[in-house]
Amino acid sequence: MSRAAVFLSQIEAFLTRTGMSPTAFGRLVLNDPNFVRDLRRGRKPNLDLVEHVHEFMAQHDGAALFASETPK
Repeated sequence: MSRAAVFLSQIEAFLTRTGMSPTAFGRLVLNDPNFVRDLRRGRKPNLDLVEHVHEFMAQHDGAALFASETPK
């Protein structure tokens, strides 16, 4: 599984756990309501963006599992 696919699966799991919509997530995290849709369509995130999203999820989910799920 590619890093982008793992990243998207982490976001999808967060959305499932929290009940947050993809549009709300994108708006809150990056002020981009199309962020998740774009990832689903193949957008490749840079490392700074991945880090920012992981920080947001950790703060809003209370889970610190994202670092351990990221492939090396």
